[in-house]
Amino acid sequence: MATSKSKAPKKKAAAPKAKAKAKPKPKAKAKAATKPKPKAKAKAAAKASPPPAKKAAAPAKKAGTKAATAPPPPPRATGKVLSRKFMFGLSEAIKSAVEPMVRQVKGREVVDLAVSGDATFEIDKVAEKALLNYLKGQRAPVAYYSEDSGYSTFSGEAPKHLLVVDPIDGTRAAMNGFEGCVVAIASTRIIERPTMADVDTACVTEIVGDRTFYAERGKGTRIYVDGKSKKPKISENTDLETMSWSMTVPGRPASLIFPTVGQLIDVSSLKGGFFACNSTSFSLTRLLTEQLDACVDFASRYMKEIPDLVRDTFINAGRGNVMGIAPYDMAAALLLAEEAGCVVTDAYGKGFEDVLLLDSSENNHQSLIAASNKKLHGTLLKVVDTRIQQYVDAMHRAKG
Repeated sequence: MATSKSKAPKKKAAAPKAKAKAKPKPKAKAKAATKPKPKAKAKAAAKASPPPAKKAAAPAKKAGTKAATAPPPPPRATGKVLSRKFMFGLSEAIKSAVEPMVRQVKGREVVDLAVSGDATFEIDKVAEKALLNYLKGQRAPVAYYSEDSGYSTFSGEAPKHLLVVDPIDGTRAAMNGFEGCVVAIASTRIIERPTMADVDTACVTEIVGDRTFYAERGKGTRIYVDGKSKKPKISENTDLETMSWSMTVPGRPASLIFPTVGQLIDVSSLKGGFFACNSTSFSLTRLLTEQLDACVDFASRYMKEIPDLVRDTFINAGRGNVMGIAPYDMAAALLLAEEAGCVVTDAYGKGFEDVLLLDSSENNHQSLIAASNKKLHGTLLKVVDTRIQQYVDAMHRAKG
């Protein structure tokens, strides 16, 4: 992959100026060295310099500030983001190719296996072809990573942007004519070993519906219908009894995940609602339409904690593969949800900033606890964490 080196800030030009002033007038130099003025200068320099500039942090170190000794954050991609017009054009091209098949309930044939080990259906192949045709037609300097093709580039020009595309997130819903399927596209600038924190734009388009969700990092999320946009509508519900929520099911061991949240389903299914999910992106974007209060996928936490006790169960459920959330499954929808104000972490309560974006291996499978507000997220996280610990302890005892 092409690498992008972040440009160091131009600080050296400022240092000679200060010396040049000091030479002709020694008294002014002495004056500058007195009382509060140096501190003001040091503060100004610290504010002006970006985090990687260690030299500018040196004066603050003398003053005893801890911030000066902290390591700089990893370099992030810089430059212009890929345009919204391009992202919308790509998502619409894929939607146009597969929507007729969804409405006619076609494309169910299994034709291959994806990079992740998931089944690839005929409708997935149609979506992948539409993706490739659009990118070729645009002749844009982009590389892309998709579920079925992995990392690909087809342009002689060095790519400037990387697209992470799930052409159909929710294929099982799509091939059976249900609405729970979307086109999910995330974008970042080209950088070595990009992480989830490097995703700068995201676009999720409903295949059966009319909405497209779009966000740029730091600028919030908007929902577009027929060219007009509006802000997301987020639920304020914190009551488990009236909570509407979903859990990702495909390839996860039902004998493990349903007992874990069985009590939660019983509490919420009558006055709220529980839904089995086939698409992480669809579920996360339902938080932005107030259709859901929360969505979860905690299965891979079991694989991290007791792999020797549950591996066979996972392989059986995944028909020969261990299934879980790969970063491409949620890269786009994660940015949309976070920019809209939702709280999204893994099943340990940790964020996804450092998760490698292009690593779809079993070791990089993620868990998910997402809620429309902080209080509900905290309650859900506590419930799931307690039940998982109880289940893990019970399995250890059973093993002896």
